[in-house]
Amino acid sequence: MKGHSLKVLVAGVALGGSSAAFAAGPYIGLNYTQFQLESDDTDNKLKPEGITLRGGIEFNEFIGLEARGAMGVRSDERNSIKYDLDHLYGGYLKVSLPLAEHVRPYVIGGYTEARGKVTLDTSIGSASRETDTVSDESYGAGIDFQLTDTFGMNVEYMRYLDKSDYELNGISVGFRSAF
Repeated sequence: MKGHSLKVLVAGVALGGSSAAFAAGPYIGLNYTQFQLESDDTDNKLKPEGITLRGGIEFNEFIGLEARGAMGVRSDERNSIKYDLDHLYGGYLKVSLPLAEHVRPYVIGGYTEARGKVTLDTSIGSASRETDTVSDESYGAGIDFQLTDTFGMNVEYMRYLDKSDYELNGISVGFRSAF
């Protein structure tokens, strides 16, 4: 009987310790993202804004998978060039390093597809070019901060597209909820 009580006590301590702020399992999040489109064709850095919906699963405190979908909510225009982000989506592997109970930096990498619209206004008129769906490998880094057992926030930098003549990057801040 004494051995059974000791096993229950050890299991309770182990389970209590494993219910740290970053528990494994599914989560959903919403981020405000300021995208930045840099092109070799111009010195302008266009910065449209968007909302990114994130959903994922963390298998343990180190490895997770995440899916994202974003849509533009505000375009940017500089020197007669305008960029509207239509949508963006992708899938990513997330590798975390728990530094403290409530702070966890991570690196993230995967694949992204995006669609946008570039408009050039000239003295003789306006020319629009709807881009095809563009895809590329993506990577980034961020920090998750856990505020409660199920609610947290994050800050992140991501390079979504890195083509030979342009790049699409994003800096975001947002919230997430585990369930």
